[in-house]
Amino acid sequence: MTIEKQLLELYKTTTYQKLNAYYGQNTVFNILGVERSENRHSAFLAWLFNPASTHGLKEIPLRKFLALVATQAVDNEKCYYHQVREHLITGNFTLQVESVETEQSIIGLADGKTDDFSGVVEKNAKGQFKKDSKNRFDIWMLLHITFVDEREEERHWYLPVVVENKIYSAEGNANDKEKAQTVRYHRAVNILKNIVCPKTNYIQPLLVFLTPSDSRKPKHNAFIHLTYQDMLDHVIQPCTFLSATQGTSVDVRVLLEGYVRNLSRPSNKDGETVKDYSILAIADSENDDLKEIFRSDAFQTALCAIYPKEAKSLLETDFHEVEEQQTMLEQFWNVNEDLFKIVLYNQFKDDEEKMKSVQRIVKISNRDNTRYLVGIEHGKWLNVNGKPASKSEASFLIFKAFCEKWHQEHPNEKLTIDILRNEFSIDLNSYYHNRWLSFLFYDFNDEVTVDVKGNKHYGTEICKENNDWDFYWDDAHKLPYMKGDVRNVKMWRKNDFDNLKEKAKDIGFIVISTADLNE
Repeated sequence: MTIEKQLLELYKTTTYQKLNAYYGQNTVFNILGVERSENRHSAFLAWLFNPASTHGLKEIPLRKFLALVATQAVDNEKCYYHQVREHLITGNFTLQVESVETEQSIIGLADGKTDDFSGVVEKNAKGQFKKDSKNRFDIWMLLHITFVDEREEERHWYLPVVVENKIYSAEGNANDKEKAQTVRYHRAVNILKNIVCPKTNYIQPLLVFLTPSDSRKPKHNAFIHLTYQDMLDHVIQPCTFLSATQGTSVDVRVLLEGYVRNLSRPSNKDGETVKDYSILAIADSENDDLKEIFRSDAFQTALCAIYPKEAKSLLETDFHEVEEQQTMLEQFWNVNEDLFKIVLYNQFKDDEEKMKSVQRIVKISNRDNTRYLVGIEHGKWLNVNGKPASKSEASFLIFKAFCEKWHQEHPNEKLTIDILRNEFSIDLNSYYHNRWLSFLFYDFNDEVTVDVKGNKHYGTEICKENNDWDFYWDDAHKLPYMKGDVRNVKMWRKNDFDNLKEKAKDIGFIVISTADLNE
């Protein structure tokens, strides 16, 4: 089957159309740009856990959460009273919620009794206890449960519950066994339990460490490690189903369904525009359809063509070389990029080794993969090894073309770096202009130091060790006809490269993308 027919076969399937429609819908989270904000996720979960919230599900979400937590509390350090664990799993208890809070300051719970918190809560330069994100609980709950024990006696238990939510951020001071965040929080709860819980009752703290994957473990063993997939499978998805059957409002059902969809979509970091590898969980209802996309000829052909190294690892014996229709397959992948990321994540989420290849693909695909040709005169196009160039290579070709043009006009003179710097200002490249370089070109025959704004010299040498990603270091990328060994910066973001294209056009060059050629 030809590649064109493979693509058409995938596009016509009900599975593709259903998934494309499902993941293409906006949710309130991506509309507000908070898809991966830890604070917003904590707020949503606290709303779901609170029986007094407007979701109308009463105690059901919190009971399902407690059952999940208890199931994972497999040793005494996590839950040292086995009867509490058993009753939480079976649901055989009555529940009273004393408080559900987000971003709860540890010192705020101490009720002025702060003598024991030195070394537990950090202090500022004035010796005052801090109330920042490293010294407060993402979610804090105080629960009162009652059940009848083996002796047929009614027992009252208080459960201080802490959820530490980590999506992007790492555990604070994780390499310090005394100051690690979960170590300090464990000590804090053991102090607080005697302050916030009545002394006449039994107490069982429950500490939860919530992350996107199994690989990020809490430093203190008392914390029960849950993933967002655990939360989706055992708490959120059942509640979403119940919301559709128990007469809850349409608004609540839409919010819950949107949250489920939000967990499985590649999303932006909070406040950033570049999509990152941040799929948190995938609903069972999409699992089979995503696997069908993975098995399709079109998906596997595109994967082999665009990411051959990673595809060999992921597909193993199903890998095949693809040399034709590269441009069309790149466009096909780019159009379906979000869906294909979800397909890869879903296929390999339980294989830690292969997930490394998936993460490399996602990291690469976050870049602009557009390729360019640089035309310097009628019928003459510059390229790299006979192929269209990336933005970095295309920038070099533009500067190389300028050097050749200048040499033709001044055959008996050497082009100086000052002429290049005057023609191509650092203002063209905001990436470097807003950071630390003063120019787009440097002569490596000279002693070169970083020249930050205001001509303030820090004396940091520009060299391969410090700037491996900023310049091409091989002889093929020396600019021709120059006095000295002159190189240009190679990092060009899309907006910056658009500026350079306009400058090249003013000089008389043509810079055109392969996508433009295919239109």
